[in-house]
Amino acid sequence: MTQTLWESAVSLRQKWELENKPERSFLKGIEYTFTQKGWPVISHNGQINCHETWLLLSSRIKSVKYTHLSSKNEMRSKYYNSCYYQIDDGKGVAIFYENETIFISNFLTLLQE
Repeated sequence: MTQTLWESAVSLRQKWELENKPERSFLKGIEYTFTQKGWPVISHNGQINCHETWLLLSSRIKSVKYTHLSSKNEMRSKYYNSCYYQIDDGKGVAIFYENETIFISNFLTLLQE
């Protein structure tokens, strides 16, 4: 899953470069802007919109569902919160920004009964 999210982010960054670094763009009906380094970001009222970010970066054919979403403000970025998605098989995905660059990583979650 992280590979799909990462490839989508890279593709959108390349599109930003090829289109002469526009301020904003649209995909799948979702408006997004870019960090200073050209990574896609969806921010409303100073917070990352985690749900729309997932829709933007997940599979372009059919979006993969997550079972739980949480958002945290952390020390790694003074401008962006971090998004944590629990996938139904006990695994999770984190999307966060540091130094105007997007990071996407896997993590394990505790299964809840």
